[in-house]
Amino acid sequence: MTDIGIPPRSPQDWDVPLPRLAADVKALVARQRLADGRAAEAHHLVDACDPIFATLAVAHPEACSTCADYPDWSAAMDARIATERTRGGAS
Repeated sequence: MTDIGIPPRSPQDWDVPLPRLAADVKALVARQRLADGRAAEAHHLVDACDPIFATLAVAHPEACSTCADYPDWSAAMDARIATERTRGGAS
């Protein structure tokens, strides 16, 4: 089988064992998450306002939202995180 992103050369290349396909997809997802993480880090290093914004929560905790402020959102996020963990996604 060819690498992901390169079209198969023949119909025989399309027929791959499921474990191989699962491994290829897992590797692709891992590479994408790594790329996303690097992009987020690059943004943090470039944006001079990020450190200033991060200190606002320390200086003004009374202005911060909590889970109690958004109960529906919190429940939805809890469910999503649980789903991601069972699929092997978020840690």
